[in-house]
Amino acid sequence: MNDQAARYLERCEIFLARKMQLEKSSNLISNLRLATVLIGILLTVLTYYYASKPLSYVLFCVSLIFFIFLVVRHDRTTKEINIYNSLAEINKACQQRIAGDWAHFADDGKEYMDSNHPYINDLDIFGHGSLFHWINTAKSYHGREFLKDMLASPLKDVDSIKRRQKAVKELAAKLDFCQYLQCRGMAGQDISNNPENLILYAESNSSLFLSNSLNYLLYILPGITIISFGLHQFFGYSSYIPLGSLLLQIIINIAGSFKVTRIIAGLYSHKNKIEVYQKMLEVIEKEEFDDEYLTELQAVLFHNTKSASQQIKVLDNMVGALSIRTNPFIHVIINNIFFWDFHWVLALERWKETSGRSFRSWIDTLGTFEALCSLALVAQLNPQWSYPTFDLNGLLIKTTDMGHPLINDKARVVNDFEINNQICIVTGSNMSGKTTLLRTIGINLVLAYAGAAVCARDFKCSILDIYTSMRVTDDLNAGISTFYAELLRIKMIIEYSQAKKPMLFLIDEVFRGTNSRDRVVGARNVLINLNKSWILGLISTHDFELCDFENDNSGRIINMHFTETYSHGEIAFDYQLKPGRCTIANARYLMKMVGIEIED
Repeated sequence: MNDQAARYLERCEIFLARKMQLEKSSNLISNLRLATVLIGILLTVLTYYYASKPLSYVLFCVSLIFFIFLVVRHDRTTKEINIYNSLAEINKACQQRIAGDWAHFADDGKEYMDSNHPYINDLDIFGHGSLFHWINTAKSYHGREFLKDMLASPLKDVDSIKRRQKAVKELAAKLDFCQYLQCRGMAGQDISNNPENLILYAESNSSLFLSNSLNYLLYILPGITIISFGLHQFFGYSSYIPLGSLLLQIIINIAGSFKVTRIIAGLYSHKNKIEVYQKMLEVIEKEEFDDEYLTELQAVLFHNTKSASQQIKVLDNMVGALSIRTNPFIHVIINNIFFWDFHWVLALERWKETSGRSFRSWIDTLGTFEALCSLALVAQLNPQWSYPTFDLNGLLIKTTDMGHPLINDKARVVNDFEINNQICIVTGSNMSGKTTLLRTIGINLVLAYAGAAVCARDFKCSILDIYTSMRVTDDLNAGISTFYAELLRIKMIIEYSQAKKPMLFLIDEVFRGTNSRDRVVGARNVLINLNKSWILGLISTHDFELCDFENDNSGRIINMHFTETYSHGEIAFDYQLKPGRCTIANARYLMKMVGIEIED
């Protein structure tokens, strides 16, 4: 077990121990609640019949107050148990990431896969076993969306990348903050659902009544009803006034019930989400940041006299007050006497006037922090990885000890690699490492442009648009063969190259779906089309004829290769990239290994 795995194991054990302590306290409080009820009832009854009635009332009130105190304390303890349980799960997940046992995680971002995107499917950015699957800790809808954008729509400006990179570096050093933010998000069952309806409600200008003067009726009528009822009960006044006033209130409630119910029902469905937002924003507000970008993000939460979490807490309390509707009997009584629903809807309208317009920016800020924490996780798991530097003067990718970030540390083989205003033809036998090299370069560039650490000891690159043609499949419904699908993919690369923007292409096993003669001719023409001064590229192939391009006078096309060794009927790959062209092939040997007879 490496140092990082041991660190997360220790944290997991600490949180589990704290959870067990709280569970003991919770059981004790539960027993005290039961004892309070039984003893309170017994003492109240005995005192009532055998001592003093006023004293029995006092004992009843004391018992009731202590019972309520225990209920509140138990609820708070239960929430703490859930927090420590979530923190233990988070650290266990970090151990699994380090061990390479993370493919079973639920959220793989497969909905973001897009076969028409320049690179995300080929580089395993989303979907099962993907980069998103590995690093995502965001729980909110906006957090997941912002992380998706950071990986699928990379920044092109070096200053912007460095700004985000600095923020990610600081967050990588704030493990407790990142984990507590994630932990709070885990309490929301529906927080990953799009909250746009809630945001639109907060931003809307709708009013319950067309005239504000009608608001006064909500106070006048209940006052008349209660006072006239008291006069009737204690002084014998007529009952017509309280009954008439109450009937009018019932009619008003019935008349406005449809509109009120529509407002309340839509809002109450977000009750859990609102509470989770409040807790997550509170975590952000309490943290101290040194980085300028992080402090700017945090400042969005303090634009009003109250912080964002405090204002959302007010919203949460109002929505909680409306939960009385879940008890129809009590709701009918209280609502018809006090205009309960009307008053809270009007309170919500006042909240929208003071806080509603800021709600979207708060949720966006929360999502940004979640996405940045996901990027910071890369360095938290692998503190030995480096943050890339950027070359502004040419087209360059230069790395030392670069490996694929999704391959477990024990199985990962690292390579040094450099192309400087060049195109690299990569040859090698089957399973020797050609495809992995292309994906390694591409996925590390995605991490670099997102502002995260990369799987390398040193990594320097230019800002390049990434285009790939690697995992090409047919489409039977559209009548598209594998070869034609690859043609369309490479056509997209060539068409984009005509924009003369700095770009990198990664083409694996070019034109594998056709015969060898056409494949070589086609590949040569692809190289001719892409051999431009604003283009870097790698193209893997089994066709050694393409290696002859290295002999042209431009010097822009170079050869690199992988090889293997044979011993005692077995084949061994070292996955080490070497200069020059490959001179051997292993297809016949592999066929013999699996039992296919080959005639020499």
